Amino acid sequence: MAWHSDAEKELKKNGPIASLSFGAERKFAFKHKATGEKVDLLLAHGSLLVMKGSTQKHWLHRLPPSLRVFGLRVNLTFRVMEG
Repeated sequence: MAWHSDAEKELKKNGPIASLSFGAERKFAFKHKATGEKVDLLLAHGSLLVMKGSTQKHWLHRLPPSLRVFGLRVNLTFRVMEG
């Protein structure tokens, strides 16, 4: 998945986005929009990643391509939508 920020108009402004990972480990990356600083995380089986506050305003994120993925992976993403 390419660099992006979640900015759908239906999302609650600064609302949390929770991502729960099961299965194969995968790298997850953040890149600061202004400075270009990058932060990589390893999402292991059972990992919970929560992006909240102004994360979407200041950071891009992606699941970078990987040539060596061993096993299946399922990701569940939870978002707060405006009523």
